[in-house]
Amino acid sequence: MIKKYKLCLILSIFLFGCSGIKFSEWRFPYMMEVQQGNYITNNQVNQLHVGMTKEQVSFIIGHPLTQFLFDQNRWDFFYQDYKSNKLETNYSITILFDQEGKVSNISKNGQFFNK
Repeated sequence: MIKKYKLCLILSIFLFGCSGIKFSEWRFPYMMEVQQGNYITNNQVNQLHVGMTKEQVSFIIGHPLTQFLFDQNRWDFFYQDYKSNKLETNYSITILFDQEGKVSNISKNGQFFNK
């Protein structure tokens, strides 16, 4: 009886070893894809320029998910896409407005979507 269990255990380990699974990359059978942030394309980013009003910016790329609490003249847009618990896509835009509510500076970081 014990020989059968040992044989099944050895056979299971052998078949699992031959399956080609990389133990360094194996997590759970399914990990949900997590997308967080504002979906922004290159076309939208290219439409932004200094001198635009807050309404014009929000028409092009929408409102930011979060606003800096102490500075209402700063808008931050972020996007992160995790697949299999690894960060695949990441970008950010910071838009600063002057006292009149017009864009004074645009900082971009990362690769935006083409569509």
